Amino acid sequence: MKGIILVKRIQQTQNSTISRYSIPGTKISGYMLERPGPDTTTPNQRLRIPEGVYNLKWHQTAKGSIKAYSPVPLLYNSAVPVTRYVLIHNGNKPQHTDGCLLIGSSKAVDFVGGSVGKLKELKLFLQKNGIENFKVIISSQYE
Repeated sequence: MKGIILVKRIQQTQNSTISRYSIPGTKISGYMLERPGPDTTTPNQRLRIPEGVYNLKWHQTAKGSIKAYSPVPLLYNSAVPVTRYVLIHNGNKPQHTDGCLLIGSSKAVDFVGGSVGKLKELKLFLQKNGIENFKVIISSQYE
Protein backbone atom coordinates (compact mmCIF):
# COMPACT_ATOMS: atom_id res chain seq x y z
CA MET A 1 0.00 0.00 0.00
CA LYS A 2 1.29 3.41 -0.98
CA GLY A 3 -1.19 5.72 0.68
CA ILE A 4 -4.58 6.46 2.13
CA ILE A 5 -7.58 8.58 1.39
CA LEU A 6 -9.09 9.76 4.66
CA VAL A 7 -12.86 10.28 4.65
CA LYS A 8 -14.13 11.83 7.91
CA ARG A 9 -17.90 12.10 8.27
CA ILE A 10 -18.65 15.51 9.79
CA GLN A 11 -22.37 16.24 9.26
CA GLN A 12 -25.54 14.27 8.78
CA THR A 13 -29.17 15.08 8.08
CA GLN A 14 -32.19 12.91 7.36
CA ASN A 15 -31.16 12.99 3.69
CA SER A 16 -27.37 12.79 3.58
CA THR A 17 -23.99 12.49 5.26
CA ILE A 18 -21.22 14.99 4.45
CA SER A 19 -17.54 14.10 4.89
CA ARG A 20 -14.22 15.89 4.50
CA TYR A 21 -11.68 13.91 2.51
CA SER A 22 -7.94 14.32 2.12
CA ILE A 23 -4.91 12.47 0.85
CA PRO A 24 -2.11 12.97 3.40
CA GLY A 25 1.10 14.32 1.87
CA THR A 26 -0.79 16.03 -0.98
CA LYS A 27 -2.92 19.13 -1.41
CA ILE A 28 -5.86 17.02 -2.55
CA SER A 29 -8.91 17.49 -0.35
CA GLY A 30 -12.58 18.33 -0.50
CA TYR A 31 -15.95 16.92 0.50
CA MET A 32 -18.00 13.81 -0.13
CA LEU A 33 -21.74 13.30 0.13
CA GLU A 34 -23.25 9.91 0.96
CA ARG A 35 -26.73 8.69 1.70
CA PRO A 36 -27.84 8.98 5.35
CA GLY A 37 -27.32 6.35 8.02
CA PRO A 38 -27.65 3.93 9.52
CA ASP A 39 -24.64 2.18 8.00
CA THR A 40 -25.36 -1.08 6.21
CA THR A 41 -23.55 -3.77 4.26
CA THR A 42 -26.84 -4.78 2.59
CA PRO A 43 -27.15 -3.65 -1.05
CA ASN A 44 -30.09 -1.69 -2.52
CA GLN A 45 -31.01 0.05 0.74
CA ARG A 46 -30.02 3.61 -0.36
CA LEU A 47 -27.93 3.88 2.82
CA ARG A 48 -24.25 4.56 3.44
CA ILE A 49 -21.59 1.91 3.95
CA PRO A 50 -20.04 1.23 7.38
CA GLU A 51 -16.95 2.96 8.70
CA GLY A 52 -13.80 1.00 7.95
CA VAL A 53 -10.92 0.40 5.60
CA TYR A 54 -11.69 -0.14 1.91
CA ASN A 55 -9.69 -1.31 -1.09
CA LEU A 56 -10.00 0.48 -4.42
CA LYS A 57 -10.21 -0.67 -8.03
CA TRP A 58 -11.40 0.85 -11.29
CA HIS A 59 -14.99 0.26 -12.40
CA GLN A 60 -16.43 0.85 -15.88
CA THR A 61 -20.01 2.10 -15.83
CA ALA A 62 -22.54 3.13 -18.44
CA LYS A 63 -24.81 4.70 -15.81
CA GLY A 64 -26.29 8.13 -16.52
CA SER A 65 -24.06 11.14 -15.95
CA ILE A 66 -21.25 8.94 -14.58
CA LYS A 67 -20.44 7.18 -17.88
CA ALA A 68 -18.68 10.26 -19.30
CA TYR A 69 -16.09 9.92 -16.50
CA SER A 70 -15.78 6.12 -16.48
CA PRO A 71 -13.84 4.31 -15.15
CA VAL A 72 -14.40 5.54 -11.58
CA PRO A 73 -13.04 4.26 -8.26
CA LEU A 74 -14.94 1.39 -6.62
CA LEU A 75 -14.67 0.68 -2.86
CA TYR A 76 -14.83 -2.81 -1.38
CA ASN A 77 -13.71 -4.89 1.61
CA SER A 78 -14.60 -8.19 3.26
CA ALA A 79 -17.97 -6.85 4.49
CA VAL A 80 -18.89 -4.73 1.45
CA PRO A 81 -18.36 -6.80 -1.71
CA VAL A 82 -17.40 -5.50 -5.15
CA THR A 83 -20.93 -6.44 -6.27
CA ARG A 84 -22.40 -3.69 -4.07
CA TYR A 85 -20.85 -1.22 -6.57
CA VAL A 86 -19.96 1.54 -4.10
CA LEU A 87 -18.32 4.13 -6.34
CA ILE A 88 -16.72 7.54 -5.95
CA HIS A 89 -18.36 9.58 -8.69
CA ASN A 90 -19.74 12.92 -9.78
CA GLY A 91 -23.03 14.24 -8.41
CA ASN A 92 -24.33 16.93 -6.09
CA LYS A 93 -27.38 15.80 -4.11
CA PRO A 94 -28.58 12.70 -2.24
CA GLN A 95 -30.84 11.88 -5.21
CA HIS A 96 -27.69 11.39 -7.32
CA THR A 97 -26.52 8.36 -5.31
CA ASP A 98 -27.88 5.00 -4.20
CA GLY A 99 -25.02 4.43 -1.74
CA CYS A 100 -21.95 5.79 -3.52
CA LEU A 101 -19.73 8.69 -2.45
CA LEU A 102 -20.25 11.91 -4.42
CA ILE A 103 -17.06 13.99 -4.54
CA GLY A 104 -16.94 17.81 -4.47
CA SER A 105 -14.97 20.95 -3.67
CA SER A 106 -17.64 22.75 -1.62
CA LYS A 107 -20.51 21.78 0.67
CA ALA A 108 -23.90 22.99 1.79
CA VAL A 109 -26.83 21.20 3.42
CA ASP A 110 -27.44 17.97 1.46
CA PHE A 111 -25.15 19.23 -1.35
CA VAL A 112 -21.58 19.10 -2.69
CA GLY A 113 -20.43 21.39 -5.52
CA GLY A 114 -17.56 21.29 -8.01
CA SER A 115 -18.01 17.55 -8.40
CA VAL A 116 -16.63 16.93 -11.89
CA GLY A 117 -13.42 18.89 -11.23
CA LYS A 118 -12.72 17.00 -8.01
CA LEU A 119 -13.48 13.64 -9.62
CA LYS A 120 -11.03 14.41 -12.44
CA GLU A 121 -8.38 15.49 -9.90
CA LEU A 122 -8.77 12.26 -7.87
CA LYS A 123 -8.78 10.06 -10.97
CA LEU A 124 -5.62 11.65 -12.34
CA PHE A 125 -3.87 11.19 -8.98
CA LEU A 126 -4.92 7.53 -8.72
CA GLN A 127 -3.96 6.82 -12.34
CA LYS A 128 -0.48 8.28 -11.75
CA ASN A 129 0.07 6.49 -8.42
CA GLY A 130 -1.79 3.20 -8.98
CA ILE A 131 -5.31 2.87 -7.58
CA GLU A 132 -4.41 -0.53 -6.08
CA ASN A 133 -1.80 1.19 -3.87
CA PHE A 134 -4.43 3.14 -1.90
CA LYS A 135 -6.95 2.41 0.83
CA VAL A 136 -9.93 4.52 1.80
CA ILE A 137 -10.43 4.92 5.56
CA ILE A 138 -13.93 6.09 6.54
CA SER A 139 -14.47 7.38 10.09
CA SER A 140 -16.89 9.68 11.89
CA GLN A 141 -15.98 12.97 13.59
CA TYR A 142 -19.26 14.81 13.69
CA GLU A 143 -19.05 18.55 14.37
